[in-house]
Amino acid sequence: MSPLSRYSPSLLFVALLLTLLGAACSRSPVPTPTPALSPSDQIKVTVRRYLDAIYTGDAEKAWNMHTRETNRGESFELFAEAVDVAASVGDQIEIVQIDEPEINGDEARCTVVQRLGPRISVYTFVLRYEDGEWRIHNPAQFSP
Repeated sequence: MSPLSRYSPSLLFVALLLTLLGAACSRSPVPTPTPALSPSDQIKVTVRRYLDAIYTGDAEKAWNMHTRETNRGESFELFAEAVDVAASVGDQIEIVQIDEPEINGDEARCTVVQRLGPRISVYTFVLRYEDGEWRIHNPAQFSP
């Protein structure tokens, strides 16, 4: 059995994606969401805070930004290991752009462009409005 087989496909994807992203960390301070922010701005702040938590190794903060469905059936310990891998290159990550989200009711999609050295990566986050805030929604996809 491969050492990677104990990880869920979603955790492996996150670890791979985060390992390949970034360059010259040029992050500006993250604004704190307030009721005065538009839903679009709230989503962009959530995505920025999530990426900052991942790239600084704060697995607990990132985990708590997930929807309940995303965390259901997942292992926090394995997620934390994936976050540690991402944090190892986090200071090399440049978030080039966070696009305007597409909002459809209580679900939204937001595309992020990142750079790691010469490599550009594009990733679309899915978010859901849950418990009065936007949360990252990336549940494991199981195939029968």
